Amino acid sequence: MTDPMLYTSDPDQQFSKVALFCPACEHASPIGGDWIMDDSVQRDRLLCPRCGTIVVDQP
Repeated sequence: MTDPMLYTSDPDQQFSKVALFCPACEHASPIGGDWIMDDSVQRDRLLCPRCGTIVVDQP
């Protein structure tokens, strides 16, 4: 059986499969974590709190 946890580059930090990862800076956090909701658009858009990269952008 496989381990249900995903691992980041930080060996002390573990996340379940409902985590998001920033492709630009490798920041990782649960979906309900520290991501910034961009309210300036009529879409569901989450930004990375570390570098500002769009991580989720959907209608």
